[in-house]
Amino acid sequence: MIKKRNLKIRSAGKINLYLNVTKNGRNDGYHDIKSIMQSIGLADELSFEISLLDNGYNNIVITSDNVEMPLDEKNLVHKAACILLNRHGLYDKYKISINIKKYIPVCAGLAGGSTNAAATLVALNHLLKLKMDKEELIQIASEIGSDVPFCLAGGTALAEGRGEIISQLADIPFYWVILAKNGKKFKTKDVYNKFDYYGKEKISIHGNLIRKIEAGQYDSFFKKLYNDLEEIGLLKDLNIKKIKNKAKEMGAIVSQMTGSGPTVFALCQDLEAAKKIYTALKPLASQVFLTHTKSNSLSFI
Repeated sequence: MIKKRNLKIRSAGKINLYLNVTKNGRNDGYHDIKSIMQSIGLADELSFEISLLDNGYNNIVITSDNVEMPLDEKNLVHKAACILLNRHGLYDKYKISINIKKYIPVCAGLAGGSTNAAATLVALNHLLKLKMDKEELIQIASEIGSDVPFCLAGGTALAEGRGEIISQLADIPFYWVILAKNGKKFKTKDVYNKFDYYGKEKISIHGNLIRKIEAGQYDSFFKKLYNDLEEIGLLKDLNIKKIKNKAKEMGAIVSQMTGSGPTVFALCQDLEAAKKIYTALKPLASQVFLTHTKSNSLSFI
């Protein structure tokens, strides 16, 4: 009998090294994508506590140090816990208390909500001894949100479909990652809808990029990266271009918007160069982070 159990997990954000979007191709409100995603060191910390439910209500309680984040059903963490508990007939049996210590900015294209949801699935699977394998977890993750399956997998991976089809790739080498974001927030659905009206659909080059990763041809790989949604981001925020150009001017290997934005990432190999880029971007953005690529997304603390 479970009386009370605790667990802490660190859940990492992601960047889209490459993102190709197909217009209006689905009838479920989503878009088909081909995206090479990469885990990064910037991560939230989630603390979980489960206990027997004694009052019959308020069985999923979320708290956080970030006032911008919803703490109810709108939070993907709540959705993940609810789906998993219902799937196993445990919704009315346990109280789940989850505290989220936020480091990943909200609405920034870094999958902060998705990686928290992935952490929730892993944590509850462990705490409740459900013994679900990776395939089962990914299936549930796909019901929660498009980026959640990748956040379960982590590292370097190709995401297809609406993001739920994950193919693990060889991890790219270690790079320093500088992230820069101004005070604006982009809603993913809004950016994708605008892409349908104003975006330019391209033939995906993901196959060519994957071959370059396999061959270790990273110089060529980085030269061919792009994000289809960046042109929409620029319609909403011209500062994205200023940040990109400054990072490249300071020697970044590559710099572009990640996901649906507005965060811009820049990569470099040398720590001193990364620090210079970090310093140079601070006057252009309200938030700047210095982190790195990572070979996994979730880790127990």
